[in-house]
Amino acid sequence: ECTVLQKEVDTLLEWSGSALIVLNQNGAILQANSRANMWLSTPGMSLIGKTLLEVTFSEELFSLFRVAVEGKDIQDREVRPTLNNLVLNVSITSLSEDPIRGRRFLMVMQNITDIRRLETIRRDFVANVSHELRTPLASIRAMAETLQDGAMSDPHVANRFLGTIVHETERLKRIAEDLLILADSESRPPQRDRLALKPLIETIIGRSRPQAEKAGLSVSYEIEQDLVILANLDQMEQVLVNLIDNAIKYTSPGGSVSVIAQKISDTAVIRFRDTGIGIMSSDLNRIFERFYRVDKGRSRASGGTGLGLSIVKHIVESHEGTVSVQSEFNHGSEFTVSIPLMKENDDEFDQN
Repeated sequence: ECTVLQKEVDTLLEWSGSALIVLNQNGAILQANSRANMWLSTPGMSLIGKTLLEVTFSEELFSLFRVAVEGKDIQDREVRPTLNNLVLNVSITSLSEDPIRGRRFLMVMQNITDIRRLETIRRDFVANVSHELRTPLASIRAMAETLQDGAMSDPHVANRFLGTIVHETERLKRIAEDLLILADSESRPPQRDRLALKPLIETIIGRSRPQAEKAGLSVSYEIEQDLVILANLDQMEQVLVNLIDNAIKYTSPGGSVSVIAQKISDTAVIRFRDTGIGIMSSDLNRIFERFYRVDKGRSRASGGTGLGLSIVKHIVESHEGTVSVQSEFNHGSEFTVSIPLMKENDDEFDQN
C-alpha cells in the first residue's frame, strides 16, 4: 500500500505542471520532480542531496526559504535566479515533520519568464507607438497654431506650413496602416492560395523601377520558373515591396539592387541584394524589432515607420518560412526569405 501511495505521489509531482522540490530545514534537496531538474540543473545532474543555494546561486531565493523555516509560509514571490535567466513564481510551505528526516518544506516554482518577456514587449511597443505618434502630432499642432495666430496672411509661410501638415498627416497614415498590417499578420493565420512567385516578383520590380531610376540605381532580377507557394497574395506582396523598397532606399546613386529567386530542396529562396550603406554588426540582431531603426534620421526622412522589417518577419513566419540578413557596413546587405514550396498533395488552396 505504501508503495502504491508513493507511486501516486511521484505521478502527481511529475504532472503538476510546476517545478516541485522537497527540502530539509538546512536547505538540502530531498526530492525533486523532472521539471525542477530541467530548470535548476545541468543535463544529467541530479538535484538530490545538493543545497538550494548550491543549485540556484540565488541569495534571494535562499532568504525566502529561511523565512519559511522560521515559520512563515511564502506565497507567490517573484524570483530571478541567475541560473538560466529564468523568472520564477515561488511558494514555500512547511510539510508535516518526518520522524527520521525532521522538518521538511515544499517549494513550488512556476516559470513566468515568457509572461514577463511579453509584458516587456507590450510596454516597449506602447511606448514606441506613443513616441512615433507624438512627434508628427506635435509638428501638426505647432504648425496649425502658427497659422491660427496669423501666419495664414503670409502665402509663402502658409504654403510651407500646410505642406508640413500634409506630410506629417501622411506619416501618421503610414504608421496606422503598418500597425494594422502587423496586427493582422500576428493575430490570425493567413488565408492562402496557390501563388506563382515569378510573375508577382516581376510585377513588383516593374513598379519599383521608376523609384530606382530616379535614385540613380540599376535593378536586376533572376527568377526560376515554377516557384509556386501556398500563400496570401496581399501579405506576400507586402513582404516583397518592403524588402525591395528598403534596398532602393538605402542604396546610394550608382549602386545596384538585385533579386534572385530559386528552388533549394523543397523551398523557394528569394534573395534581395543591394550595394547600399549596409548594417553594422551591432544592429543586425535587432533590425526585425518593431520601431527599431539603424539610421533613425534617414529612415524618418524617407518616410519609414520602423515597422517594415517587423511586418516582413511576422508574415514570413506565419507562412512557415524564415527571413535572415547578412550585411557589411558600407558594403551592402542581403536579405533572404525562405518559404516552403507548394506540395503536389496541397489540393486545398483556400486555408483559413
